[in-house]
Amino acid sequence: MATNQSGNSPLGLQLKIQSALGGVQQMPATDGPLRINGQAMTQAQLVTQLSGYLPAFTAAANAKTSHAQAVQARRATEVDARSFLQQLRRALVANYQVGSPVLANFGMSAKQPAAPSPQTAILAAAKRTLTRQKRGTMGKKQKASIKAVGTPQVSVSASGVQITPAAGEQPVPAPADSSSTPVTPGATGTPVAK
Repeated sequence: MATNQSGNSPLGLQLKIQSALGGVQQMPATDGPLRINGQAMTQAQLVTQLSGYLPAFTAAANAKTSHAQAVQARRATEVDARSFLQQLRRALVANYQVGSPVLANFGMSAKQPAAPSPQTAILAAAKRTLTRQKRGTMGKKQKASIKAVGTPQVSVSASGVQITPAAGEQPVPAPADSSSTPVTPGATGTPVAK
């Protein structure tokens, strides 16, 4: 695996330091001191200087690994914690009732769910009616009122079964179209005077 030793990234710079340290440690003692920034440095001084940089890089890499492990552990705990808090809220609501100000002591909402306003209820009922009309759906009692009248004629042939309705039977009327019986909610605000 090739590593980036350009020195532009922290890892690249760390790799350059480690490579330089390895080279300095292999220098023959006969080479003598090197001049760096106008100062003569022996092999031991170079090793000390380069070795002094590495702990900061190692600590940062370890901290990054520890952080990733801590985040992973936290995420694994979140599901259990959320579930437990939901169960705790249910138990507290059962004990103190919804709307109790005591729930605020536990950091939970004490509000009761808001009841829909009369206008919202009327609009919802109108939408349900229009949807049923448009889809042609019927309730249990409406379906029960539809019955076949007379005796149908049934003939079986090689092509299949053919059913002909009784002579006096009318076809089932189609459900009312939504455009024929419009449902318009009244204006919100004050009721209309009778």
